[in-house]
Order: sequence, then structure tokens, then C-alpha cells
Amino acid sequence: MEEDKKKVRLKSIFVLLLILFVGGVFTLHILPRGIAKGFDLLTGVNLDSHDLATRYGMGIISRLIGLAILLPVFFRLNVMKNFTYRITGTCFVLSWMFFVYIVANLEVDGMKYATPQLILLMVLECFVIGFYEEILFRGVLLRQFMELFEDGQGKCMCAVLTSSLAFALVHLMNLFTGARIEAVLSQVVYTFILGIAFSALLIRTNWNLLWCGLIHSLYDMASGFGDFAVLQQTENVTVSPQTVNAGAYLINLCLFIPLLLYGIFLLRKRNISV
Repeated sequence: MEEDKKKVRLKSIFVLLLILFVGGVFTLHILPRGIAKGFDLLTGVNLDSHDLATRYGMGIISRLIGLAILLPVFFRLNVMKNFTYRITGTCFVLSWMFFVYIVANLEVDGMKYATPQLILLMVLECFVIGFYEEILFRGVLLRQFMELFEDGQGKCMCAVLTSSLAFALVHLMNLFTGARIEAVLSQVVYTFILGIAFSALLIRTNWNLLWCGLIHSLYDMASGFGDFAVLQQTENVTVSPQTVNAGAYLINLCLFIPLLLYGIFLLRKRNISV
């Protein structure tokens, strides 16, 4: 009987992974191109993906449409479990390491190169991305893996590792955008670490999806200000292609080790309820 339940859960997770993959491809690649093509046909204006305002706007619209399509499917499959949304002092205490990374990544100097409208679009996109990814990968997928694995000390860690791996591997789709393979592989590794950290935070805050979505959004927002400085540089000077060696990526990945250790620390010997 228990074996049959496990098989059903495995099939459910396989279906969810397929939905997430297909939904990701549709939301992040097919839908933006369709919107751009339709806008071109209706207005005669060709949207430039290198324009930050266009990129932010497209990111917001495509993910909101993605959520509008996926959430009813998840509710119908009964994979959206109960969450908590009340922010308490415990949430702040458990998130101190995340605040360190947010402050460390903050690139406020870039703000002087941007208009208020552009800053607003960037902030909105970060919030949409933060909640989009937390709902899909922690809110839905992590809970399913928690139900799949047997009870025991390793149950929580196995669920966190597998759901975080799925979250990381989804970023391989960036290879189709022309990104350098070294950059994408580096992104896969650090998003795996981020997946572990955010999973640990979600579990330790009693599945507070609101709080984890906010922290994720603030993390993305901190580094998002750097986009404006890059934009200014590319507009004013001719930037020659630069080769980034593997050592630079390795150093960057090492900076995530404290966050990885903290995530594992949060998960230590906890009696986790699904």
C-alpha cells in the first residue's frame, strides 16, 4: 500500500516537473517572442530586447501570464498546500544571513544612471520573479518532495536537495539565449545553493511563502541596480568583448559557501511537518 502511494507521488512529481519545464519554456522564451511579434504587427514598432524598459516590462507581463496559467492547474491538481503569511520577528532573526547578502550585492551607484520609471519597472520585475520562483519551486515542488520521501532525519534534506537541483537545472535554458556556457554553469551552481537557502528559510518560518517571496525579491533587486550602470557604459563607450576566466567564476561561487552552510544549519535535526 505504501509502495503504491510512493509510485503515485513519483508520477505526480514527474507531471509537475514536466509542467514546470514546459511552463518555463513558454513563459520565458515563447511568450515574450509572441508578445514582441504581436506588438510589431499591431504597431509597427520592433521591440528591442536590449532596452531595459522593454526587458523589464516583458519579464513582468510574461511571468504574470505564466502564473495566471499555472496556478489554476496547481490548484486543480491539489498541490498548493497551506502556507503562512504573517510576518513575525522570527522571520527577521532567521533571515540575518540573507540581509548580509542583500546589502553586499546592493549596487545603488547605478541608480544615478536610471530614470524613476526604469527603477520602478526593475523593482516590479524583481518582485514578480521572486514570487514566481518561490511559488513554483518552493511552494509547489518542495512540498511534493517532502511528501515523497520517508519520514526520518534525511527526509527534509533530500527534499530540499532534489527540489533545489530542479530549480538550478531550469537555468540551463539560458544557454538558448546566447549566454556563455561558463556563465550559465556558474549560475546553475549558485542557484542550487540559493534554492537550498530559500528552502531552509521557507521551512523554518513555518512555510511563510510571503516572507520568502519578499526576501527573494529583495535579493534580486539589490543586484538589479547594477543593470543601470552597465547600460550607461554601453551607451557611452564601445565595449569590447571581454573574456572572463574560470577563476573569476570560481571565486564568485566561493562567496556563496557561507549561505550554503547557513541553509544547512537551519535544516539541522529539525522535526519538519509538511
